[in-house]
Amino acid sequence: MNTTINPPHGSSHATTSNRSAIVLTARGRVVLGLALTLVALFVWVLFGSGTADAAGSSQGPATGIVVVQSGENLWSIAQSIDPAGDPRDLVIRIREMNDLGSQHVFPGQSLIVPIS
Repeated sequence: MNTTINPPHGSSHATTSNRSAIVLTARGRVVLGLALTLVALFVWVLFGSGTADAAGSSQGPATGIVVVQSGENLWSIAQSIDPAGDPRDLVIRIREMNDLGSQHVFPGQSLIVPIS
């Protein structure tokens, strides 16, 4: 005759456990990896990568925007920006900065110009 003795309910020898283990599936690992990547990217953007300051100091000369008025041309705009300088060099720079080539400017057109 086989007799099985069950331990009392509060016994430390109980064979069943109320703890459950976390098991990640392949999809769960992908989602967790993406979440950690997004958090890392957010922290990197929030605290900066350190390259913004270096890029700001290595840019060329300061520029401004000029809106062409009626009767103005590149020559008169260049003379108004730098009255003491040679307008030919400034006209060339304005054309290059705005990809104008040999085109004329028109009233209301916005031009990027160097500020001295």
